[in-house]
Amino acid sequence: MKQIRLEQNAFQGNAPVMAVFPDDWDVSTYPLPCDAWPALSAEKIRQRIRQPIGMLPLSELAKGKEKVCIVFDDITRGTPTQQMAEAVLEELLAAGVAKQSIRFLCALGTHGAHSLKDHIDKLGERIVHEYPIYNHNCYENCISVGTTRRGFDVRINAEFMKCDLRIGLGAVVPHTMNGFGGGSKMIIPGIAHIDTIAHNHETATAFLNRNHLNSSEMTGDLAISGMREEIEEMARMAGPFFKVDCIYNSRLELVDLYAGDPVEEYYAAIPAAKRAYAIERFAPADVVLVNVNAKATEATIATGLGAMCLKPGGDVVVVDMTCRGQATHYLFGAFGRETGGRMMGGMPSVRPKVDRYICWMPHPDLGAAHWFGEIDKQIYVDTWEEVLRLLKEKHKTSIRVAVVTEATLAYFRQENGDADVSSDRQREKDTNN
Repeated sequence: MKQIRLEQNAFQGNAPVMAVFPDDWDVSTYPLPCDAWPALSAEKIRQRIRQPIGMLPLSELAKGKEKVCIVFDDITRGTPTQQMAEAVLEELLAAGVAKQSIRFLCALGTHGAHSLKDHIDKLGERIVHEYPIYNHNCYENCISVGTTRRGFDVRINAEFMKCDLRIGLGAVVPHTMNGFGGGSKMIIPGIAHIDTIAHNHETATAFLNRNHLNSSEMTGDLAISGMREEIEEMARMAGPFFKVDCIYNSRLELVDLYAGDPVEEYYAAIPAAKRAYAIERFAPADVVLVNVNAKATEATIATGLGAMCLKPGGDVVVVDMTCRGQATHYLFGAFGRETGGRMMGGMPSVRPKVDRYICWMPHPDLGAAHWFGEIDKQIYVDTWEEVLRLLKEKHKTSIRVAVVTEATLAYFRQENGDADVSSDRQREKDTNN
């Protein structure tokens, strides 16, 4: 039997699972390239933060500041936030910032609020014990900072805007609408009002529907720039913002880091992010197994990727051990059989090649089943043995199986090459002209 280790249980003990296949099956594995990269030491992290791109170092920015806000991404992301937070706090305290001047703000966007345990999982026990941590509220306490070129109001978290030093902790990882997350996304949608977020997301969903695209086909493609460029426009209205963005692997190890101006450090990080997360597009398989861990509460990212390289009538196997369920999403989520967020159903979800989504999910979240689309194709099982039984019943002979070991971070390498940001920026200009 062929055994493949799959990283699982992020933020709940980090316990891997094993997928075991018959010897006569043709099984290929597609890991993240950055799984071979060494983790950065605490000293390396500090060094990278002290060498920002496009901004003064924190040691200088922090002088004389009386209200400091540190924004961090939420539990739906596997970002190793604690290491970055500890390094940033060292810089601030060394620069003379009073401990009581510092507060943390969770950039929830339109996701559900964190519990205290969620904050601890992201930031560590000591930080949560010593500093106040707040949830962003996308419905309240947001103030206007300007109007976009498209003419809609930009409203941002008031607590953030009242601080005289603002810092963000996130990651540059593939994103289904923005090309890559990171950079200015910490502000929009992270700490914006739901109306502002909805206007911006309509840019991406309209493009998806107009071009009949699976959202995974937009992942990693900077030529699709409408949403991202608007985010950068809006974030500039909020004023100076020191951003720290990491790159992490499927073990949630921090393997690279960039800091400084949120736009400049973002584009400086893109070449490394492409090397870290781009995998070769493989030949269509009878079964595509997509492992879901780093963004375990957003498994739909992985199902879309799996459907892209599937033979007609094939199966997507989803592996997701999270007991948190799928993310509460006030924009796209379901809040009943008949009710949902204002943009629920706004993205194309029909994937005609898929026969079944076999979900190895011991904690199924049936109230969020719409995220995968095509609910009638979904089968939920508790054990790997059940997955194997279902596959063997359908596929009587040797079959081709592709295993993507972290399908919420991977994307398929593009034909134009994934190491050249300058060519991507030129394609953006060509696309927008």
